[in-house]
Amino acid sequence: MSNQLAISMDGVCKDYSHFSLKDVNIQLEQGGIMGFIGPNGAGKSTTMRVIMGLVLADKGEVNVLGHAIPADQARAKMDIGFASEDMSLYPTATLQWHMDFVRNVFPDWDQQYADALVKRFDLHHDLKIKGFSHGQKIKAQLLLVLARRPRLLLLDEPTTGLDPVARREVLDELMEVLADEERTILFSSHNTKDVEQLSDSITFI
Repeated sequence: MSNQLAISMDGVCKDYSHFSLKDVNIQLEQGGIMGFIGPNGAGKSTTMRVIMGLVLADKGEVNVLGHAIPADQARAKMDIGFASEDMSLYPTATLQWHMDFVRNVFPDWDQQYADALVKRFDLHHDLKIKGFSHGQKIKAQLLLVLARRPRLLLLDEPTTGLDPVARREVLDELMEVLADEERTILFSSHNTKDVEQLSDSITFI
């Protein structure tokens, strides 16, 4: 593992009328897998959105993959893959349509790897997203992120809402996908068992 930092957050704060994120400090080395644990509403999703530059911190400094956030977020995002349980795919479009769309946006798309993930996740290129189960939709999101070969992978509660069988299937397949990779991963959950299974370090919020 490199001693260079993929994520550095120093004294990050964000205030809303109903919620405040106070003094978040995270250091994640490149190649590391960090579990990000906290109860619902603790600020896990807000923290990830600050890392992505989708939310502007009121105080503190954020650096991702050597890029200052939000000033240089456009360059950073080319190397960041983000998946969240509350993200939506186009229900009337096929998985192949989504794959073609992402491939046209991100030059590092790996078609051979994507096709392998379709088989591994037991998905179907020509099936419309509205015909997918919830677990299949989660797998499709992960496929679209992983096949871009991002240097940093942000997973925001990706197993939320899955039944126990689908949750185990997603975690097992995700572990297999990540086994030989050198990606840096920040994985948030309120489920400590999920985090312990995937992570080599844990941060609480």
